[in-house]
Amino acid sequence: MVKLELVGHYSPKLLEANQAYSFINFASLGNFFEQTPSTVTYFCDGMLMSTFMSRVTGKAIGRVSFDFTSIADLVLSRAEQLGKRVYFVGARQAELDLFISKIRTLYPRLTIAGYHNGYFNASQADGIRADICRSEANILIVGLGAGLQEQFEQDALRAGFRGVAFTCGGFIRQEALATRQYYPAMINRLHLRAFYRMYREPHTIKRYLIDYPGNFLHLLTLLARHKVAISVGE
Repeated sequence: MVKLELVGHYSPKLLEANQAYSFINFASLGNFFEQTPSTVTYFCDGMLMSTFMSRVTGKAIGRVSFDFTSIADLVLSRAEQLGKRVYFVGARQAELDLFISKIRTLYPRLTIAGYHNGYFNASQADGIRADICRSEANILIVGLGAGLQEQFEQDALRAGFRGVAFTCGGFIRQEALATRQYYPAMINRLHLRAFYRMYREPHTIKRYLIDYPGNFLHLLTLLARHKVAISVGE
C-alpha cells in the first residue's frame, strides 16, 4: 500500500522542524507513485488537488505552493526576521545568479547560507549536501523537478542537515526571468495559473492536458482498490 502524508495548511512553526516537505498535484502524482517509500510530507499544490483531497479525507486542505502566490514570501520573510540561514539549489547558473540578486533585493537582511545550480551528477550531489551541512543552513529550498528534488532533500537530511527542507519546482527559474513576479495579480486572483503557465511555458501543456487526467484516474483506481492510504497532519 502507498502512503501519502499531507499537511493541511502552512504554519510558521514548520520552520522549526527537521523535516522534508514537498508539493503534490495531479502532474507530479505520477512521480510520487514511481518513487520508493519516502519520509516527505506533502502540501496540495493547486486548487484541483486541494479540493479533491479535502473531499476524500473529509478535512479542510488548503492550496499551498512554493511561489509568491502562496508561501514563498511567508517562508523567506520569516527567515529574514528570525535570522535563519537559507540555502538554495536549482536552475541553471545564470538563472540562479539572477534569482539570488532578486532575493537579496527583496530581503536585504536575509542570510543566504549558500546556493548551487541544479545541474550536477550523483558524485557532485554528495559534495553539495556536505556544503549544505557545513553552511549551518536552517532552511533548504530545492528546485530540481518532481522526483529528483524530493530525493535530494531526503538525502540531505540523511547526510546531517538539521533544518527544514522545501521543494520549489520551477520557482527559482521562473522568478529569475520574471520582471516582477511570475504570475500577474489578475491571473492569480482568478486562479488561472495553470493556463498562464501553459502560455508562458508551452512544454507544460502535456503536463496539464495529459498527465493531469491520467494521474487523476490512476489515483481514483488506487483509492477504489484501497491501495492508497492518505493521512492529514496539522
